[in-house]
Amino acid sequence: MQQVLGAVIGVPATVLVAGGLGLVGLTVWNRLSPLRREPQPMRWSQVAVGLLMFVIGALLVEAEILLFGAG
Repeated sequence: MQQVLGAVIGVPATVLVAGGLGLVGLTVWNRLSPLRREPQPMRWSQVAVGLLMFVIGALLVEAEILLFGAG
């Protein structure tokens, strides 16, 4: 039962961490990419949402480890 509850928290947490890093990385890449002729303006709202997703995911991972263990 502990493993099921850990997965209920852990899977969405992992998705949030990966999605947040991907969103921030893609936004920065679109701004700084040497392959683009004219750089796109930085979309700070996308960076903020990505960082928020990452932080929430990281906190959920920590909560899962504290509540159900690292195994």
